[in-house]
Amino acid sequence: MGASVSPRRSTEALIGYMPHHDTNSKLVIVMVGLPATGKSYVAKKLSRYLNWLQHKTRVFNVGDRRREAASSIETPHSLSNATFFDPTSPSNVSMRDQLAINTLNELLDWLLKFGGNIGILDATNSTISRRQLVLSHIRQRCGDGLKVLFLESCCSNRVLREANIRLKLFGPDYVGKDPEASLADFRTRVEHYEKAYQTLGPAEEKQGLSFVQMTDAGRKMDTHLIRGYILSQIVEYLLNFNLAKRQIWLSCNGESLDDTERRIGRYSDLSGQGRKYARDLAAFIEGHRQKWCEEPVTGHNPEDSQFCVWTSTWPQAVQTGESFPAETYPQTATKMLDDLNAGSMAGLTFDEIAKQHPEEYAARRRDKLHYRWPGLGGEGYVDLIVRLRPLIVELERTTDSLVLITHRAVVRILVFYFLGMSRDGLGDVQMPQDTIYCFDIEPYGVSLRFFAYNSELGTFTQAPKGELPYTSKISQN
Repeated sequence: MGASVSPRRSTEALIGYMPHHDTNSKLVIVMVGLPATGKSYVAKKLSRYLNWLQHKTRVFNVGDRRREAASSIETPHSLSNATFFDPTSPSNVSMRDQLAINTLNELLDWLLKFGGNIGILDATNSTISRRQLVLSHIRQRCGDGLKVLFLESCCSNRVLREANIRLKLFGPDYVGKDPEASLADFRTRVEHYEKAYQTLGPAEEKQGLSFVQMTDAGRKMDTHLIRGYILSQIVEYLLNFNLAKRQIWLSCNGESLDDTERRIGRYSDLSGQGRKYARDLAAFIEGHRQKWCEEPVTGHNPEDSQFCVWTSTWPQAVQTGESFPAETYPQTATKMLDDLNAGSMAGLTFDEIAKQHPEEYAARRRDKLHYRWPGLGGEGYVDLIVRLRPLIVELERTTDSLVLITHRAVVRILVFYFLGMSRDGLGDVQMPQDTIYCFDIEPYGVSLRFFAYNSELGTFTQAPKGELPYTSKISQN
């Protein structure tokens, strides 16, 4: 039997293997919107999702380049205070346009010369003339083959907008400065933009351009000429945004009978130690749930949000979830959380695979990310990423806190997704089975806590921040 090969070419466009030289397979997303409307938040989340889907994506922020330019002049504040954004100053408008073009050139170089797939230009691009300048420059450098999507982020919620404005006090333009003066300066900056602001609409429709208008982080969505797989996936993801504060806990199943013999890829009941882990996990999560319920509900959270348990359909995961009382934790088993299908290798240990199927063993060690288990139904990490796509969308949509009980390969992928980590090292990290991960989802960010299990004490101890509980080396699982 020959070693399994990478996914067939017919699926390449769906999972991100785009030819470097082909501009028809690449995309530029041009952000549009006033300051403090969530553009950068949307850009970063979208980049994280597209990278996870294996479309090599990067955000190019014009504000970062403006600050870099300011650091090289004698009066750096002149490029950050409100007067620089006055739309009635031709010199300032010209300078801002040039900064945008310089950033766009960096983006296009990355797409055309360095293997990028999707570049996101993060800037206000708040006038028709600026957007036309950006579009003309793209066409001049790349012709008509390079796809362009305009993505506008609007904010009609005054409370949300005010919260966004106050977040700017902690941003690089104002950090360490007087808060009141900084707040006044930023409000003046917003007023300058509002004077000249032109929303997406008839001008873009007449040119036959693809665009999305997103209001209040997904509450309302208007689209124009959304065609093709990638644009459709982007819109689906954006439609499921929400700003609810919640927690997502990730845990592997408790130790199974197969785990005690290091056998992979098949249904197995929990061992005695696995059942103890399940009871301890339920008690630990319950303590955190009670603390969570004591906190006041924010404006983005519905009154009826709850903690839910989602497990894979494999018995070792279902049995781990059974320790959670169903009256408190609504439970669902879904095949999306199932472990990798090991095909004809299911039930073997890695030592047995190495002896009986040395070619497969060697091929997997060479490239675990793209390897696929041989035999009927055999999967690889790329297949699992595709299978988990609807789950990711559902995780973005739900306002409930969740406890996901699944398997090590799935946990690995979900941790990489939430941390926005490069997929390149996905298959080459060793993640302890008895460590649980808590992602605290805030309106504009995600933070991670993780806890190591102590079987003697029957509890979980939080690890220090900054110490991810895995080693970047080849592992068996």
